[in-house]
Amino acid sequence: KLYAVLAADAGASRPSRVVIVDLSVPTSPQEVFSADLSPGFMHDALLRDGLLFLARWDEGLAIWDVGGGGRGGSPSNPVPISCIGTVSGSVHNAWWFRDPAAISSRYVFVGEENAASLFTFSSGDIHVVDISDIDNPREVAFYGVEGAGTHNFWMDEARGVLYAAYYNGGVRALDVRGDLGTCTATQRAPDGRCNLALMGRELATGVAGGQPVSIWSVQYSGGFVYASDMLGGLWKLEPVAP
Repeated sequence: KLYAVLAADAGASRPSRVVIVDLSVPTSPQEVFSADLSPGFMHDALLRDGLLFLARWDEGLAIWDVGGGGRGGSPSNPVPISCIGTVSGSVHNAWWFRDPAAISSRYVFVGEENAASLFTFSSGDIHVVDISDIDNPREVAFYGVEGAGTHNFWMDEARGVLYAAYYNGGVRALDVRGDLGTCTATQRAPDGRCNLALMGRELATGVAGGQPVSIWSVQYSGGFVYASDMLGGLWKLEPVAP
């Protein structure tokens, strides 16, 4: 079956909810689950292989079993597994990396959208959460750009490359294959997390040329990377190899 996971955020007029809709019959969608999330809210969701990841802003990244977590959950009866508050909060989106080369599903990449001034300044890191122990997820690494913050990202999973929209910082391509939680002392932040930039994981930056950009979203498709720029339109970029 095909399902949609909806963030129903109506401000102060009614409590924020997560809603799951069965789309098996497109002409007759059926709501199969709804839950009150107040006083917090949900910005985004990722449903993959029976696990549901909810971006719950300052409450963190929540993980629910909806059929793949071994807890007896289903889309109509999700079972919460765990929730992790990432550093600095503002959990905006997530991508669970299923690495076909290593046959690994260890890491979830979490986007943080923090303070910003439209078109000129943004902030927020990419946080790497290790879910090897899904009951006790741990943040093990991060990637940040001075003066810019991430918004949405997409992965070329076959090559292990994460492409991130970084607003005024353009597009950033990261090599995310292998062990991201082990690094040297000089590559580690004071709080113990590995710094992907200091580990040499940044492969390339996109949309060069010096003109101002505000990259809202990015998608890898058909051998190219497409980036939506609120200032300059649509960019088509060559991918990179790790």
